[in-house]
Amino acid sequence: MQKKAFTIIEFLLAFVIISIALIGGSAFFYANAKNIVHSDITRLATWKAIEKIETLKAADYSQIPVGTTTENITIGNTQAQRITIVTEDTSVSLKTVNVQVVWNNNNISLSTMIAKQ
Repeated sequence: MQKKAFTIIEFLLAFVIISIALIGGSAFFYANAKNIVHSDITRLATWKAIEKIETLKAADYSQIPVGTTTENITIGNTQAQRITIVTEDTSVSLKTVNVQVVWNNNNISLSTMIAKQ
């Protein structure tokens, strides 16, 4: 009577297939974890830019300084710079505001125009 069992070759083949699946799966989860962290920092940087734009929009038109200002800010645990560039077109009483948040080798930029009321 013959016993039904796995041969060593079948066992090794199954082991290799399972190992490849586990390595691929772990690489997938590692890449996703990095993407989640990057997305979170990008979201927070966007909110820092929006915060600056809303602060300037709430100010009186004459109180919005023309020129470039740079602030050091913290996004989560990451150090960043928020660069605000305000230009004015006096012929139409309009100020253009560009806010850029820069961290590591990444950045986001938002722009708006503010009219004199």
